[in-house]
Amino acid sequence: MTSTVLIKPIAENIKDSIRECFDSFGGINSIVKGNVFIKPNGTACDKYRSAMTSPEVIEATVELIRKEATKAEEIYVFENSALTMFTRMVFTFDNLAKRIKKAGGIPLYLDEQRSVDVDFHGKCLDKPIPIPKIIHEQLIDNRAENTYINVPKLKSHTQCDVTICLKNQHGFLYYPEKIYHHHMMDEKIVDIMRVFKPDFNIVDATTVCNYGPVAYKPEWVIPMGLLLAGKDPVAVDTVGAKLIGFNNVRHIQLAACEGFGTNNLDEIDVMPSRDLIDKYTTQLHSSIDIPMPSNIVYLQGKERGCEHPNHLRQGCCTLETALRVVPLGEQCGPCVGITAKGHDTKELDAYTGPFIVSGPCAVEELKPYFERRADRRKIEVYYLNEHMDLAEIAKTVNTALKIPTKVVMRLSPFGMPRILALYLSAKLHGVRCKLAM
Repeated sequence: MTSTVLIKPIAENIKDSIRECFDSFGGINSIVKGNVFIKPNGTACDKYRSAMTSPEVIEATVELIRKEATKAEEIYVFENSALTMFTRMVFTFDNLAKRIKKAGGIPLYLDEQRSVDVDFHGKCLDKPIPIPKIIHEQLIDNRAENTYINVPKLKSHTQCDVTICLKNQHGFLYYPEKIYHHHMMDEKIVDIMRVFKPDFNIVDATTVCNYGPVAYKPEWVIPMGLLLAGKDPVAVDTVGAKLIGFNNVRHIQLAACEGFGTNNLDEIDVMPSRDLIDKYTTQLHSSIDIPMPSNIVYLQGKERGCEHPNHLRQGCCTLETALRVVPLGEQCGPCVGITAKGHDTKELDAYTGPFIVSGPCAVEELKPYFERRADRRKIEVYYLNEHMDLAEIAKTVNTALKIPTKVVMRLSPFGMPRILALYLSAKLHGVRCKLAM
């Protein structure tokens, strides 16, 4: 079955471009009805505006639906931000929450919502998983009456090559479930599709992010000037991935194999012309090429700890990325980062640390070694038992490398007092998150 994907160069008025996205698939009133739930990518807010869906795209989408969708009731813009963030803070960036309200929508912070358990019947999500109660009521119990619109950002991603429509749905999960089986991220993405499939997808490709999901340097933010749209999220992701130089992305392939859409470009009708792919394609990267600081040693074991083809990229490799990007040219203390298993402890004898041992297999193998070292009372050893607890990884790296707070905050558009005030407000509303500090 052929799927259709629109590549829309953005006109001067962003709302007109979004209207054309809807019009190319039968018009806004053929898609939108009932309570409308809009899911942007609100991973994080950074001063380069690299990580999240453009506030202008979000605002224009809400305003268009409010004014032109005759069957729309309430319009919610919802997110559950990345592991080191909380949604109330992200939605404060660029006055997003205020702009949503002014356009006629309601900001919905999923990390502050009460939950109910759902069985995803998944390979990765293999137990009852809590999701926000309002999402369960509106997009599961009453799915036929309501509308779910996915509005992700087009970015490369260090763990799964790209983050577009499919990966954007990871935001349905709370903090602990985002960590759960993170070395199986591809399968987790597909498991979420078993329960949640968007009615429509509009991808923000106004700019794209290299070495994503967050740009640590301004030159990683690359203008593209496009929107992508379609009803088939697998097809949209296939075209989006192609535009930033990626083919055969594993989670897109798995989703296609499960019947959630097509990833065969020959079966995708690209409007207005397939030639736009060649015209706009740029090569992004998912492996960060920042040199490791000279006083940091990174040791990866010789054996596979997890029986999964992507376990090193989607699990404990996050420590390597953090050790490369957190210092970012700043002075830092020495450190030895250790992941996977199959380590030669005689090699470790030569180092005095501090040591960061990341991932369950590394911790299981090396904790006895460090506990019997003759200098065990003098050395610093930090254990990270989860595959990818971003908040704990960031906090531990900052502590072990003795990174000053001002360096940690360099990407944030907010000062520490503002962050703490927002966090207190979020805690009063029951937020489920952990800060990396």
